[in-house]
Amino acid sequence: MEIKHLSLKLLILFSCIVYTYGNATDCVYTIYVETGNIPLAGTRSNLTLFLSDSTKAQLPIVNLKDWGLMGSAHNYFGHGEVDLFAGKGPCLRGPVCSIIIVLDGFDNWYCQSIEITTVGSGKSCSQKKFEVKKWLDVIKGSAVILQDECSDDDDDSVVGNDPLGRSKE
Repeated sequence: MEIKHLSLKLLILFSCIVYTYGNATDCVYTIYVETGNIPLAGTRSNLTLFLSDSTKAQLPIVNLKDWGLMGSAHNYFGHGEVDLFAGKGPCLRGPVCSIIIVLDGFDNWYCQSIEITTVGSGKSCSQKKFEVKKWLDVIKGSAVILQDECSDDDDDSVVGNDPLGRSKE
């Protein structure tokens, strides 16, 4: 009889913990970033990444290094390296199909590719690999790249310094 009560109490406690700390609207995002294997491809600058779905819902990840899983002493975005990042954030309405990459710093960087996997409770797992293969260059004013693969029209472009694409008035 005591074991039944103990089991029931543990079950109730576990349910309370899951209810308190688990949010059904949160997803886990795993991101692989590949820096090109060409001379001077690496950077020490920070990156901000905006993930979007086909409805244009957006998840900003400011300073991607904060999500880094390679350790605090690791040199992220190094020449020819693949870096791993993960974090929790609100689930988008659909799979990630568009990204905006913002280089925030003092040098340039060659992004080979970015792969994003999204997992959430009650949601289908989704995975998308963006073959970026472009330079981001702060000095030349091309520190932002939009890679939109949400529709049949591939609108991959280098854009101005506003990651949200607002026009200047």
